[in-house]
Amino acid sequence: MQSGNGAMNCWKCGISLPDPAWGKLTFRASCDACNADLHCCLNCKYYKPGCPNDCMVPGTEYISDRSRSNLCEEFSLLGKPPKVKDPDGKKRFDDLFT
Repeated sequence: MQSGNGAMNCWKCGISLPDPAWGKLTFRASCDACNADLHCCLNCKYYKPGCPNDCMVPGTEYISDRSRSNLCEEFSLLGKPPKVKDPDGKKRFDDLFT
């Protein structure tokens, strides 16, 4: 449950947040800016879609909603903000066919 990168960011809005006390994030922690749950798959460095249970740690339990708080003991902070999606990407793709 530690942030190895020295920084903590919200998976949803990307805001930089203070590192949790004693390096541990509580199961109920939420973002001060957007109120998103922080102890969730989308904020974990082991989250990887396509792996069994979308997790790089073998044998983890299935989590139905990756954006909601969970009790996974393998959780480890991602430590970086989410990737910014290209807002014009779909338009540029569609333009290829016009």
